[in-house]
Amino acid sequence: MRKILALLLTLVMFMSLIACGVKQEKNTSQETTVINEGNNEKTSHSEELAEIPTVTMLTFTDWYKSGWEALSAYIDEHAEELGFRLKIDIIAGGGEGEELVRAKFATGDLPDLLQTYGPKWLDHNAGVLDHIVPLQNVDISEYSQDQLKEGHYIYNDQLYAVPMDSTSLVGIFYNKDVFAAAGINTVPTNWEEFLDCCEKLKAIGVTPLYYSGADTWTLQCITHFGFNEDVEKSGLSYTDFWDEMNTNKRHYSEAINFKNAIIMSKEMIDKGYVNSSFLSDTYDMAQTALAEGTAAMYCNGTWVYDEIAGKYPQAANKIGSFILPLYKKNYTCSSMPGSIVMTTSCKDQVLGEKVLNFLASSEAQQIYATAQPGIYLNKKVSCELPEAYQTLYDEMLKGNSMEVWQNGNVYHYGDYHIHVQDYLAGGMDINQVIELLDSDTADNAKAANDLNWK
Repeated sequence: MRKILALLLTLVMFMSLIACGVKQEKNTSQETTVINEGNNEKTSHSEELAEIPTVTMLTFTDWYKSGWEALSAYIDEHAEELGFRLKIDIIAGGGEGEELVRAKFATGDLPDLLQTYGPKWLDHNAGVLDHIVPLQNVDISEYSQDQLKEGHYIYNDQLYAVPMDSTSLVGIFYNKDVFAAAGINTVPTNWEEFLDCCEKLKAIGVTPLYYSGADTWTLQCITHFGFNEDVEKSGLSYTDFWDEMNTNKRHYSEAINFKNAIIMSKEMIDKGYVNSSFLSDTYDMAQTALAEGTAAMYCNGTWVYDEIAGKYPQAANKIGSFILPLYKKNYTCSSMPGSIVMTTSCKDQVLGEKVLNFLASSEAQQIYATAQPGIYLNKKVSCELPEAYQTLYDEMLKGNSMEVWQNGNVYHYGDYHIHVQDYLAGGMDINQVIELLDSDTADNAKAANDLNWK
């Protein structure tokens, strides 16, 4: 009997173990299902995210600052409701960047969107207008039509681009604390006063005027003011002046004030007012020198203030500006905001225009402007300008601004920035610099079969 009971007890225990095992197996199976379901949910969510189309864009490193950072972050966060993502690739700026853009057009390695100097530049300086898509369904009602008809956005009566960024103004940016330390209470209003400031600044052991010759494009900035004087003295409007330049009726060799401004820029070196290592010093180093006060002045565009404010926020309020006072009447040089175009490589052009509509909208422009205050073309955008901007903007409002000369030419003028560097280094004389501007322009005009050049 005991044996039978023992067998029965063993059988019950065995069945219990089997039941526990089945229960445990069932529980494990359920847990796995939950995990798998969770993974499926994640996979489905990832697939949903992946379904939001991505539009690619290319811009220059000089243009990718706090404004783009803020707008890019907004687009990422609101991609689902916007219906797109924006992937921005950044390349070098200046002449190097321009060559990279030309190379991308030559190889067909193009993004959907491209931020550049506008359709006129793409037509005459790169010869690639046929790779740019005219915009049929982009709303520009928030913009003044007069401001858009400059070859930057509307070209040959066709909209090709939308603005992004603020209007840039070129001037002298200076460290107010350094000026005060040198006993300079007011900014110079003529050339003699400017030279006197340089002497006082040199006397306290700071670099009066910083040159960043390793980034050759920056060496052109002072010379821009000379060209303004040539336009002024001609009695012509900017447009009429360039109509003559672009039809072989007027030449760089006749721009005497432009030539003299180049000479003046070298005289600053000869007088010891410029950093001795200027040929190897960079644009970034210039920002540091101005922010830290080892240099007093730097000639560049308002974008340099954006760079300084971003990298050295504690120095932002120390930076002021004024127009380089070369002549009796002086102009700040203006440059329109960058232009975003759609290339023929964009496979979904309806989506491309959707993105451009958003970028052109006051919503997007305000996000950009709040992060990066400036002078915006969208009439609904408002922001408080820092002093360094406001001073030059006030001059612009008084009529004391002129578009930078390089926006007027139809035919490219060669490697002027490199020729200026060679001249400042003593490797080229001033007449060679000017002659190359005319000869390179003529070569490019003839290559385009322009009958004004024979």
